[in-house]
Amino acid sequence: MKRSNFEKWDVHHHIIPKFYKEELKIAGVTDIFGFKQPKWTEDMQLRMMKKHNFTKVFMSISTPGVYFNGNDFSRRLARRCNEYMADIIYRNPEKFGGFAAVPLPDVEGAITELKYSLDELKLDGVGLLSNVNGNYLGKKEYREFFKELNDRNAVVFVHPTARPEKSDHRLLNYMYLFMLDTTHTMIDFIRSGYHRDYPNIKFILSHGGGVLPVVAPTIIKTMKEENPDIDTEFKNLKTRIYPDTARIAYHDTMKDTISFSGINHVVLGTDYIWAKNNYAYWIKLINSLDIKKSFIQDIFKNNAEKLFEFNEPIENIPLDSCNTSINQKNAGKIKYHYHCNPDSVIEAVKGIVNNFDEKQVKVWNPDDIYKLMNEKGYERIMLSLDLPQIWNYESKICFPVIREYNTKVADIRDENPREIGAFGAVDVDDADHAIAEIDYCLNNLNLDGICIYTRIYNSELEDIFDLRILDKLAKSRVPVLVHPKDSRGIPIINENYLDSVYFIAKMLYLGNYDLLKKNEYVLTHTGGIVPFMAQNIGLLYYMQLNKTKAAEFIFDWIITKKLKGYEYLRDITVDD
Repeated sequence: MKRSNFEKWDVHHHIIPKFYKEELKIAGVTDIFGFKQPKWTEDMQLRMMKKHNFTKVFMSISTPGVYFNGNDFSRRLARRCNEYMADIIYRNPEKFGGFAAVPLPDVEGAITELKYSLDELKLDGVGLLSNVNGNYLGKKEYREFFKELNDRNAVVFVHPTARPEKSDHRLLNYMYLFMLDTTHTMIDFIRSGYHRDYPNIKFILSHGGGVLPVVAPTIIKTMKEENPDIDTEFKNLKTRIYPDTARIAYHDTMKDTISFSGINHVVLGTDYIWAKNNYAYWIKLINSLDIKKSFIQDIFKNNAEKLFEFNEPIENIPLDSCNTSINQKNAGKIKYHYHCNPDSVIEAVKGIVNNFDEKQVKVWNPDDIYKLMNEKGYERIMLSLDLPQIWNYESKICFPVIREYNTKVADIRDENPREIGAFGAVDVDDADHAIAEIDYCLNNLNLDGICIYTRIYNSELEDIFDLRILDKLAKSRVPVLVHPKDSRGIPIINENYLDSVYFIAKMLYLGNYDLLKKNEYVLTHTGGIVPFMAQNIGLLYYMQLNKTKAAEFIFDWIITKKLKGYEYLRDITVDD
């Protein structure tokens, strides 16, 4: 059998009935985070299925969901959507399934609707958004809702949406922030303890589970303090997690996803109707994976079939030959990300930070650095500051600490410049001071590069920080370390943790690629997501906020076969 003829089940298949558009318009929703909803009809759906040999698709309502204008409106809209899907299934039960829409955060209404949809309409599961008005799946008020799902051995389809404060972020949502939100809600679910309390629920995580396949080790490591049993608990949870392939069917991301979940837990998702122009290409990519034909068939249909057939958890089957193939550039013989907190700097911090706890800070000890060099074979280690406590104060209060650090680290570097290098510290929130400090670090102290400390996650769409700073760095041509102001805690829950990745995504989306190319940027605290997200984030180069580079994309895609954003991200230096 040719791979293109495999039967397929689609677990990520959106419908947009005419009445749904009309109801959203009544609710004041005229576009979906900056984009018009595509046209959808039953006939279009059937033609898509026939063309690509889909023998069954599972329908769902995509973002922005059904919760608008209070509980009564939302309950009526959810009921209408579910009865609409049930009618399609009733007329053709072999070809269609569906995930019920429920009006969370209205828990009472959601429980009523899940009972009606699963017990009477016989839908196949429940569809949940990653958040509704900022309410994530670990919300304590959701306990009874999840108990009802658990009692029914329910399948839950989790789909990302925008956070309320990011609703205007357009393609930054679709290409990056959505992926974080699916992972965010699963972390929230785990931290609530629901994963232990309700072990019968199975999850289909759309778009590969966001960045969960690659950031999971970092999440587990950072959660151990609050949950010493998280390793075992997460391993058990993975037997009930099924990432779908929508928008992550590229070979690099597929291999990471399979490595995370096992070959028997990846299920086909197309993101139809929203991805009506892309899903056929993703199917082609899956078909061309360098794995056995039987595994391709598992992804296309068999895994989903077993998911709905069996109530018991299914052990994840690893596929050792399917490791990620991307050649992500790392630090190599140079350790770029090593923190140095000299005594004099800590004394300066005590002068501005109330109740400063020295026990939380590792004081500079040169013996540690030489031990690391011997163990890891590094030829040179670059030093940088890491005192997140100071960034909660106004920039001008931090200036003496920054100057003391830069002066002191230059002295440390000068003791052994062959093996020790140093990044000067710069606070980008005060552009004039940052530019002056860059001059001082590079011209007076002759430091080897600059570390910019950022907190841009909560910035407005078109804001990064004053681009005069980046222009100044571009003219210097020195290496630039990008470091979040606060890298403590759990990635994504601490929104600042992945700031270096968000910095690059925003730079590409806002048309600042040329500035990026002038320096060697080194990203820190990425959680391993850069190669995983390189394809999606890289496309922002061609789909910029104020300029679309369609002709350049076509040329690069067909002629050079090198997409600029992707190539840049693949080659960027990461030192977590």
